[in-house]
Amino acid sequence: MRIWRILPVLSLLPFISAATISGNIAFNGLLPLDSLPPTSQISLDHGLTKVWVKQDGSFTFRNLLVTVQPAASSESDTAESSTKEQLHVQILNPARQPLPVSAVSLPYPLVLEPVAKENYFVPQSGMNMLGLLKSPMVLMMLFSGIMMWAMPKLLANMDDPEFSKEMAETRQKMQGIQNGDWTGALSNMLAGTVEDKPATVQSSGGSAKTGGKKRRK
Repeated sequence: MRIWRILPVLSLLPFISAATISGNIAFNGLLPLDSLPPTSQISLDHGLTKVWVKQDGSFTFRNLLVTVQPAASSESDTAESSTKEQLHVQILNPARQPLPVSAVSLPYPLVLEPVAKENYFVPQSGMNMLGLLKSPMVLMMLFSGIMMWAMPKLLANMDDPEFSKEMAETRQKMQGIQNGDWTGALSNMLAGTVEDKPATVQSSGGSAKTGGKKRRK
C-alpha cells in the first residue's frame, strides 16, 4: 500500500530540479570590507529565502527547488541587495526556450556593488509661523485675548449716559416701526434732525435819522 502512495510523488521527480545561485559583494568607498556587519544577509524571492554573507562578501543559495510546469510562463527568482536594488535571475532550463531579455544582462556569478547609503534620519523642519497661526488652539487663544481686550472698552462705552440715551432713542424708534406706527416713527426721526431756528428780533424804533432835528437859530 505504501508503494502505491509513493508512486505519484516519484512521477513528479523529473519535473523538479535544484539550482544554486552564488555571487559576491564588490566593496568600494561606500561599503568597505571592514564596515560589513556580521549580520548582513542576501534575500531571495522578496525575503522568502535568506543566506548569510561571508566575511569576504560572497554568498550562495543552495538547493533551490525549481518546479517545471508546462502552464507556467517562466521560472525566475529575484535577488535583492542591501541597497534595495533588485536583480532578475532566470534559471536555465534546457527543456524550455528562455524568455527574451529586455534589460542589460549581467555576468554570473552575481556581483552586487553598493551604489548609495540608506539614510533613515529625517531632519526636523523649522518653525512655520503660518502653520502655527492656522492651528485651532492658537486661533482660540487669539480670540480669547482679543475679547479680553475689547470687552472692557465696549462696557465702558455702554456706561456712557449719552451713548445710553442714543441707544434708547434708537430702540424706541425701531420698536415703533415694528409696531406699524410708520407716521410716528418717521416724525420722530425727522424731529431729531430738524433744528429750531431762533427768531430774529427787529427793532421797532425805526431807523435813526442821521441829521436829527435842525436847531433853529
